[in-house]
Amino acid sequence: MNNIFNLQRFFKLFNKHTTEHYKSYLISTAVFIGILSLMMGCTAYLSGGQLGTNAQFGYFYIFLFLSGAVFTSIIFAGLGDKKKSIPALTLPVSHFERFLVGWVYSYLIFQVIFIICFFTVDLIIINIGNLNPDVKNVLINMGEHKDKLLIGFLIFALLHGATFLGAIFFEKMHFIKTAFAIFIVLIIIQLLNIPLMDFFFKNGTRVQPLFAGVSLHGPGKDEHIYIGPSDHSYTIVITMIFVVTLVLWAASFFKLKEKQV
Repeated sequence: MNNIFNLQRFFKLFNKHTTEHYKSYLISTAVFIGILSLMMGCTAYLSGGQLGTNAQFGYFYIFLFLSGAVFTSIIFAGLGDKKKSIPALTLPVSHFERFLVGWVYSYLIFQVIFIICFFTVDLIIINIGNLNPDVKNVLINMGEHKDKLLIGFLIFALLHGATFLGAIFFEKMHFIKTAFAIFIVLIIIQLLNIPLMDFFFKNGTRVQPLFAGVSLHGPGKDEHIYIGPSDHSYTIVITMIFVVTLVLWAASFFKLKEKQV
C-alpha cells in the first residue's frame, strides 16, 4: 500500500506542484475574473443594469465548462516536454500520487476557486445594477435549482474526465486535440443514433439530440408526434454519465502509468 499511496509523500508532491505553478495559476485566475467581469458587466450594461437569473446561469455553465476544460487540458502539460518530463517522471512518487495531485487541482480545487470567483463577480455586478431604482437583480439561489446544478456538475465531471485523459494522452496542443476528439465522438454517436431510432420506430423519426426524446412522423403530411423521456430515463442517463466519467478517470490513470522518460 505504501508503494501506491503515502500521505506524507503525496503532500510533498502537492506542495512541490503548488510552489512551481502558483504564479501561473494566480495569473490565470486574474484573467478569468477579468473576462468574466467584462462579459457579465457588458450584458448588464446593455440591459440597463439588469442581469436575470437565466443570464447568470448561462454564464455560470459556459465559464465552468470552458475554463474547466482549458485548465484541465494543461494540468500535465509538462509531460509533453522532454526537459520537464524527465524530473517529473523520475521523482520518487507513485503514479497514483502523481495522478491524484493533477486530479485534485483540476477537479476539486478548480471548482472551489471557480465558484468563489464567479459569485464574487456576480454579486458585485448585480449590486451595481441595483443602484438603478428600476432594477431588481436577484442572485441565483443554488438551493432552488438542485436538479439543474446536479446535471451541470455531472456534465462538468464528464468533460473533466475527457480533457484529463487528453491532457495525458496528447503531448502537444492538448486542448485543441481533445476538443476535436470529443467533437468527432459526439458526431459519430449522433450519426449512430439516427439509424437506431429508425430501426426501433419503423414509421421513421426526425433527428433529435441524444436523450431528448423521440419525434415520430404522424399520419398527416406535416404531423409529428413527440415522445419525451420519462423520469426513469433521466436516472439512467445520470448513471451513464457517472460510469463513463469513472471509466475516463481510470483510463487516465493507466495512461499516466505508461508514461516513460
